[in-house]
Amino acid sequence: MKREKLKLPDYYKILNLNFACSPEEIKNSYRKLAKLYHPDNRMTGSGEKFFEIHMAYKTLTGKNKERYDEYYIREFISPSPPPSTTKPKAGNLSTPGIIQLPPGRIVYTSSMADLARMGLLRSGMRTRDRKKHTGLYHDLEIMINEKERKHKVLVSIPLTVRILCPSCLGSDIYCESCNGIGTYKSTRSLHLAFAPTLLEQGKVYNLELSKYRPDKFIHFKKKNLKVRIHLFE
Repeated sequence: MKREKLKLPDYYKILNLNFACSPEEIKNSYRKLAKLYHPDNRMTGSGEKFFEIHMAYKTLTGKNKERYDEYYIREFISPSPPPSTTKPKAGNLSTPGIIQLPPGRIVYTSSMADLARMGLLRSGMRTRDRKKHTGLYHDLEIMINEKERKHKVLVSIPLTVRILCPSCLGSDIYCESCNGIGTYKSTRSLHLAFAPTLLEQGKVYNLELSKYRPDKFIHFKKKNLKVRIHLFE
């Protein structure tokens, strides 16, 4: 009788982290979540969730982390048709056939300084007016060379998000955790995977960010993100 393979959880997702996170980020995230879901916390405590978080932290900081990461690449970074969300491995060539694009290859079309120099940050000017003035109708470019084009390319794009307050779920104006605002401003990375067939020069992908939300409590500030492919030798 064939033995069924043991399916391990996505421990990075449990700790709200991406695959390229640092040990310090793992520790900080664990502390926040452990405090939030500790069984002694009457508002948000959960014994089951606390155990899950503890197991994730133990695995990602213990001697079996390397083995788990190998499993993670095999099971969670799948060759499904991109652009789709995925968890990349740190480093340029993470696994055969898969490349993690360095952050420096993500080029934003217009920085705040550039817009200010052109007088495009004045009050009343809309985003579409700025785009018309600059002639740029995409938000960023990803720079990929011809060698990398032969592989599946993983891209991590940092974006601004609003996170619903876990203490009051946005419903208490007297909440001490969020000062009654209901949400927190933060950043999350959007992880995309592009197969070689999608890496066409000048191709613009219009991504509806609501489809890429990490979970139901997190909303990207932008509704859409236009990503342009730029190939170079």
